[in-house]
Amino acid sequence: MAISPISYDSRAILIHGERTLLLSGAIHYPRSTPTMWPELMKRSKEAGLNTIETYVFWNLHEVQEGQFDFSDRLNLYHFCELAQEHGLHVILRIGPYICAETNYGGFPAWLREVPEIQMRTYNQPFMQAMERWVRFLVNYVRPLFADQGGPIILAQLENEYNLIGARYGDEGKRYLQWVSDLGADLQLGVPLIMCVGAAQGAIETMNGFYSHDQIEDHFAKHPDQPAIWTENWPGWYDTFSHPHHVRTPEDVAYGVARFIAAGGTGVNYYMWHGGTNFGRESMYLQTTSYDFTAPLNEFGDHTTKSRHLGRLHELLYSYSSLLLTEEQPAQYTLGELQRAYVYGENADALVFLCNDNFEEAPVAWAQTTYTLPPRSVLILSKGQQIFHSAEIKAEDRVEQTFNIEPQAISHISWCAEPRPQHWPETLQQPLVSTTPIEQLTYTHDQTDYCWYTTDLFVSVDQTGPGTLTLTGVADVVHVFVNGELQATTQTPLTEDRGALDGPHFTQTFTFTLEPGHHKLELLCCSLGLIKGDWMIDANMVEERKGLWGNARWNGRTLEGPWSIQPGLAGEQTALFGAGATLATWEDAGPKAIASPLYWWKIAFTRPTTEGALVVDLTGMRKGLAWLNGRCIGRYWLVAGNAPANLWHKNIILTESSEEPSQRYYHLPAEWLQEQNTLVLFEELGGNPASVTINSIEYK
Repeated sequence: MAISPISYDSRAILIHGERTLLLSGAIHYPRSTPTMWPELMKRSKEAGLNTIETYVFWNLHEVQEGQFDFSDRLNLYHFCELAQEHGLHVILRIGPYICAETNYGGFPAWLREVPEIQMRTYNQPFMQAMERWVRFLVNYVRPLFADQGGPIILAQLENEYNLIGARYGDEGKRYLQWVSDLGADLQLGVPLIMCVGAAQGAIETMNGFYSHDQIEDHFAKHPDQPAIWTENWPGWYDTFSHPHHVRTPEDVAYGVARFIAAGGTGVNYYMWHGGTNFGRESMYLQTTSYDFTAPLNEFGDHTTKSRHLGRLHELLYSYSSLLLTEEQPAQYTLGELQRAYVYGENADALVFLCNDNFEEAPVAWAQTTYTLPPRSVLILSKGQQIFHSAEIKAEDRVEQTFNIEPQAISHISWCAEPRPQHWPETLQQPLVSTTPIEQLTYTHDQTDYCWYTTDLFVSVDQTGPGTLTLTGVADVVHVFVNGELQATTQTPLTEDRGALDGPHFTQTFTFTLEPGHHKLELLCCSLGLIKGDWMIDANMVEERKGLWGNARWNGRTLEGPWSIQPGLAGEQTALFGAGATLATWEDAGPKAIASPLYWWKIAFTRPTTEGALVVDLTGMRKGLAWLNGRCIGRYWLVAGNAPANLWHKNIILTESSEEPSQRYYHLPAEWLQEQNTLVLFEELGGNPASVTINSIEYK
């Protein structure tokens, strides 16, 4: 076995025996397209990064058990090779639990069907499946590790285990040690890291909006390990029905400078480039955009944040020898929440003046008084200001606008999606049950959709408004009676819903029915699988969709039987792709506009403007979208008016709004042709006449 060029001491990661300041950025290969990767690497290098970090997405590589896919967006090997070609190291976070706001936290959906499995605890069925995948993956990427001459310098197994560790107690500790032992047995030739909870044998790293306040505790627990910040959150992800999240460049720069000042020597931005959750790859409620207000935006372009941070990175690299030579900086108290950190001595010293207060504060240093803005760091050398986290240079500011391409769309047509009883007989495969059965049992997460149909009798004495109550149901339900849409799930929805028998898994709908027999049809729509136990207060194997409890009309339980039909007819006949040529499409007209369950086909010419393109889905309501046969993701033009999360108050800026959580959807250049077809499956009814193709302009 080759001697590894990667090690560490109490101060930093060592590469070929030299302490190295790691400035890293997370770029997830499936959330962009291969033609975007070289430019992402180039722009990361331009902004002063020396490392790229990525998770590995088991849920995408092995959608069907035993069938592996490393092609196209999943070509992890090529992604890492490109990083090396651009002079960038790689941190590979193998997981296989990765969280990442991805479907099922990175686990393939079929894993929940393994008999007697319990995930992320000392459970043999789970550990056997995990070990099989991890060993397969490691053998695949083995030439990419640093001891083989490759770019991978650090690797991570598991992820943020402290978030669930208390649930599993001693069995969880046994599992975590098993993970660490597995890592050692793999002989990766690079150090192992584990963030937010680590077993013996791995470097424990930190996550958060800020991590300077974790350094003292880290060194007390791990005096032999450097302070590495695995996830520096430069923004936050968005969820449908919640407002857009923003974090300022000034605050991100403060966090990084403050961490380095206090003795940190490795920072990884999560995310550096967020990208897009294509297809049905996002977790429950997560928007298709994973922009994260990251330094490189969803389309891979520079932002004010990347420019401002780039100046900080350049400075830190120029002083990296000084920063890494000092075992710890000299510290001085300048006020209740003000500190100075000094590296070096006399005229060569590098000084960090830090204000941790949410209000500005005057500080005195070297016979000079400085007024520090709230939450800011001023860096001095030879008595001169060389960087200020709260001051952005005018030339670094970037403004983004979306411009409508007015001549792009040439034709709009539609095709109706039939309800299950009107499907062709060859497609009808309903299950008949006396009680509703959870939909993943039948869909295996290969579709968002499942129909539940039964009879509903309304007696004469129940005439007037009534209430349909569904207990044990998820995620979104559209209620049809006798073929007419009566109601849909109310918003906003909650990301962490608590126990499966709790109030967030009960939905009520009020509407009026005439006395007599009616056909009740429920179209249950998944919004993605959970990413962790805490979202349902149970092991992830308990994840459920559709209807598994009961339905009551004015308190009376509907006795069934229930007919359960997974999917859509249009999905099975591929109306979004090759099957479209076999269907009858009608020109857009009043019949289909604002009516539920319609497929829309929008033809457009590729604009000649340079740069990224998006589609503005204003006028539509909820569904799935495909570009030239490839799914660009779920769309939902629901208002982002949920109350803001208080736990990241003063860090993440949000404003409840009637604007949609996401309005613009990425059309990857790699998927475009000269003449293009955008297909929308609209669940609730929309008007595609308002849809526009937009180019992006930066000033």
